[in-house]
Amino acid sequence: MITTEIQNIFEFISFLDSNKKNYIGKYLPICEELEKLIGQRNQLKPHDNYRDKQQYDVLQKEISPKFEILLSKVYHPVMDKLAELDIWSGDRALASISNYVSSAAINFKSTFESVDVPIIIAYKNKYLNFRKETNSNFLTLELVFSLLDRDLKELFDYFKDSDEDEFNALMAELIQCNSLEEAMRLHQENPSQNKRFSIPSLNVPNAANENSEQIIEIDRYDMLTHPVKKTKSSFEEAIYRIKLLKRFIENNNGNRAFKSPENQNESAFQLVFKSICSDSIWDINSEVNNGRGPVDFTVSKGANDKTVIELKLAKSSKLKQNLQYQVDIYKKANRTDQSVIAILHFNKAEHNRAVKILKELKLDKLKNIILIDGEEKPSASNVKNTD
Repeated sequence: MITTEIQNIFEFISFLDSNKKNYIGKYLPICEELEKLIGQRNQLKPHDNYRDKQQYDVLQKEISPKFEILLSKVYHPVMDKLAELDIWSGDRALASISNYVSSAAINFKSTFESVDVPIIIAYKNKYLNFRKETNSNFLTLELVFSLLDRDLKELFDYFKDSDEDEFNALMAELIQCNSLEEAMRLHQENPSQNKRFSIPSLNVPNAANENSEQIIEIDRYDMLTHPVKKTKSSFEEAIYRIKLLKRFIENNNGNRAFKSPENQNESAFQLVFKSICSDSIWDINSEVNNGRGPVDFTVSKGANDKTVIELKLAKSSKLKQNLQYQVDIYKKANRTDQSVIAILHFNKAEHNRAVKILKELKLDKLKNIILIDGEEKPSASNVKNTD
């Protein structure tokens, strides 16, 4: 019999199908216009000369309202429907979509009846027709459709009678890279269609499996709507970069860099941070030792505008001590009154510990201390049938 979870998936597919004509007629042209505008914008160097800056601002004014249309007419209705059907829980990382679809598929494979097969095939065709006829992720739904394509394939492939890979054309392109830095650069240079980047395990001390690889999926919308920002101070730039780091780890599967327990250390944390700083016009230097202990990074322009950045692990036994004493020492040594702290946690217990320490030190309201969730989301294939 068709389970409630599978019926919810079918209802979502019907929702997409009912909007297909409208999406193609009204919103695909807007996507095409945005592609051209974004391509023009990416050719400019607004930090280098005033003409590029003026043209950049003109293009950005054209881009913003068009994105708002896609958000209000496509992105939000799709996400609201997923939430209404309990396919999406509202988590920023979107992991619940994958878990829901995959667990529904696993359960259904053991409970389906013969009369269900034609229904399954009909909805498979309806979904594939939607994806092929629109041939778009509407710039805002890159990661959503990437997850749906992958996990619906798991469901529908079970009920096919041929060897044809009907989902092959929808799968994200896999690109081999040598580092996180290269993956980010390649994506920024050519943000076409969704991609997956295969990178070697982080080259950190004591890495147990040096030959393993991580797969990173980058959300195109998250990148496109986060254009180059001109910051006015080292502190603003430091906050900006830490927020980029947070977005990358929490929203773009950057947490996979810490999948191995051996990589759950400050060295790996620093490598990931460095990967999102390559385009900064500020001087961002690592491990500056001024005689009173190293800071992780400094952001500066000359001697009069400098901010220190500390990357901490919530599980560190010295977290409270460092927060209480270390930063003040660094401030004096670097002749700056500015600092930004990022605290990375890998599970709920570590998160709660960090929050408790911040409250005890009365630091929990400070905007320059940012918590980052590096927890690996449950693998959809490991979701167990509790029936």
